[in-house]
Amino acid sequence: MFDAFTHKSLEIDKCSIDVLMAGGGPPLLLLHGFPETKAAWHKVAPQLATEYTVIVPDLPGYGDSTGYGPDAGHECHTKRAYANILVQLMSGLGFDTFSVAGHDRGGRVAYRMALDHPGKVGRLAVLNIIPTLEVVERLTFESALKMGNWILLGQPAPLPETLIRDNPAFYLDYILNSWAELPEQITPEARAEYLRCFEKEAVVAAMCAEYRTNSLDADYDREDRDNNRRIQCPVLALWSAKDDPGGEEGTLSVWKQWADNVSGAALPGGHFLMEECPDATCRQLFMFFNGRT
Repeated sequence: MFDAFTHKSLEIDKCSIDVLMAGGGPPLLLLHGFPETKAAWHKVAPQLATEYTVIVPDLPGYGDSTGYGPDAGHECHTKRAYANILVQLMSGLGFDTFSVAGHDRGGRVAYRMALDHPGKVGRLAVLNIIPTLEVVERLTFESALKMGNWILLGQPAPLPETLIRDNPAFYLDYILNSWAELPEQITPEARAEYLRCFEKEAVVAAMCAEYRTNSLDADYDREDRDNNRRIQCPVLALWSAKDDPGGEEGTLSVWKQWADNVSGAALPGGHFLMEECPDATCRQLFMFFNGRT
């Protein structure tokens, strides 16, 4: 899937971050979401590498990266902690400033990175999310029914870990197929890679630990909002036309409450934009990171 990419593994703050790199030009960090790995970018990253130095890591604890061990307060698994690790990753690769695109959980890490490290992030693209605090404040019975992963994975250990371990392939396929509008666009090769990692007990434990930080992540958002701390760099928001995460208000409107320079578009397909509509996603990312939007 990444034939032209170079594989590296960097030790950062007791974590081992598995990363792929290719291309030349300005550095662009690509972050995947749940329940996937860096392989989620396999249709998009090679195209972007024609103009950028593309860096594609597994999030801490996901895929072939290792994360922190159990943490009673869960602070080691917040998006702030992950953002700090990935800023160190980029520095270790020789990039003090860079742009970043993040999907799903990776998008949450990406916007936290832009808030906490404004001097590092030149441009930010967020795919199919709104800020965590906005999700929490909009939560209703109906929306909670659609967010079973937030509710289940956020339960104390070992409940979700045990349930998933009983049949990881079933749970993975359920998420991929029910969230996608075009599940056939998630290739067998990508699915096999996701399952390979999803069958690791350590990966499932890390995913659950990361979901248990949702309330802490919302607290960090609330502190930023209360102090009028906004995202300083240009922001591109992309979302599924099938399921706008911004609800009736709309994703673009929500992000304009968090940053001054926001553009965006709804794309065809479901949740997994990079796999379901890779060409449309690439067009939007090229225009944005080239400064044309």
